[in-house]
Amino acid sequence: MARRSGYCPTLRKCLVIVVVLFCLSAGLLHMILQYFDTEDLYEDDGVWLQNEQHFAQVDFGGKLVSSDGTDEHDRDHVNVTNLNIKVPIILWWTPFTGERGQVKQCGKDECFFTVDRHFKNHPQTKVFMFYGTDFKPRDLPLPRKKQHEWALLHEESPKNNYILTQKDCLTLFNHTATFKRQSDYPITTQYLEHLSDLTSTEYLVPTDLKSRGGIAPVVYIHSDCNPPSGRDNYVTELMKFIRVDSYGKCLHNKDLPPDLVDPLTMHSGDLYKIIAKYKFSLAFENAICDDYITEKLWRPLLVGSVPVYRGSPSVRDWLPDNQSAVIADDFSSPEDLAKFLTSLAGNKERYEKYLNFKKVGITNKKLINTMKKREWGVNDYKRLNFISGFECFVCKRVHENLKRSERGEPLKPHRAEGNHYNCPRPQYSNENYRRENDIYLQMYDRHKKNAVGLRKLVEEGLGYDSIKFRDLMSNVY
Repeated sequence: MARRSGYCPTLRKCLVIVVVLFCLSAGLLHMILQYFDTEDLYEDDGVWLQNEQHFAQVDFGGKLVSSDGTDEHDRDHVNVTNLNIKVPIILWWTPFTGERGQVKQCGKDECFFTVDRHFKNHPQTKVFMFYGTDFKPRDLPLPRKKQHEWALLHEESPKNNYILTQKDCLTLFNHTATFKRQSDYPITTQYLEHLSDLTSTEYLVPTDLKSRGGIAPVVYIHSDCNPPSGRDNYVTELMKFIRVDSYGKCLHNKDLPPDLVDPLTMHSGDLYKIIAKYKFSLAFENAICDDYITEKLWRPLLVGSVPVYRGSPSVRDWLPDNQSAVIADDFSSPEDLAKFLTSLAGNKERYEKYLNFKKVGITNKKLINTMKKREWGVNDYKRLNFISGFECFVCKRVHENLKRSERGEPLKPHRAEGNHYNCPRPQYSNENYRRENDIYLQMYDRHKKNAVGLRKLVEEGLGYDSIKFRDLMSNVY
């Protein structure tokens, strides 16, 4: 969610900015943005719009006083390293939250959270936090000091920043919150509000009334075209063997009602009613990576349209039961998948087995337990969101080691493992697919080199220098 000063490319995004300016907390901001389709609000490089707001109160000064980024510390010539701050400072190096400065309570512990880079060298600064999409080697707090830890929050697609998929980069972090279940603070179910949403029959259409009156058996609604997963290539081939109604910008062949064209309606009940009329919904992610599961899966499950899924290879671990989705990669080709869907659509008894969870409930114990243990909510004003949750998770870890130090005990080491966000290089079984998506292969390979160069910078205690950085990468193959 990086801010672009003065950037407002469309009226729709200007409206988003206006709405955001009324939000007085990062949690409320995230809840509002969760309602928007990420693939429509993201720019091509994966960067979100973000407000940098005037908060009613800013602890230790630092409130913005000018649209050019000048704050009270600049105006009053304050050297913040001399400020008497007794709690650990956690600095969002990428200004994800827009929080200019606030001491927050995390259970019995307190930490000062800020996006104000003036605090970079304050003696109480313990952790730099990064939003993954905006993490860039050329803009990091380097040289890295021994006492500084790094924290990564990245719930988005690996295509947004391939450098984070590389072990050389990922293991530079000490704390992680990603969609991978192995991360320190996993947010795999970030797009699922409540388990009861899955068993709801609010939008469920009787099988005999589905895909009738000129409606195809399959629906496709995507507007982020030609992503690295090659989904548009796959669907193009699938369309040769089964009818697919495509409402989005990608492979568009059918129009939505005018009042549903705006992407801000992607979570409206009226759209859900349209999707529910289809026997199958293509739920194809923009990237292939374990545990990367978005609303593409949860939405058809909610409305009672059987998802035809392609994305996370481990998706079965998260389904309501062992037969609630058709997995595209179980079939040798789009043609074979089309044959299966055609057969299934014509057999009411077999088809309805895929919706059995609507009648008998969710039987997947892993999904049930994960949702029960989840301390954060989605669009739930009564619970903290995962951003605040991760902030406090890091804060508590910092305090734990401070207490260990006071007791003369060894500090508890924290270091990310490679599996906290490891996603594979895009793969294409079809040579035509590979040629059409070659840009993503180039991006992945370039970021692999960047990760090696960055690690060398950090280990050698160097600041960023573009020439030196290129030299460090010159021997990487």
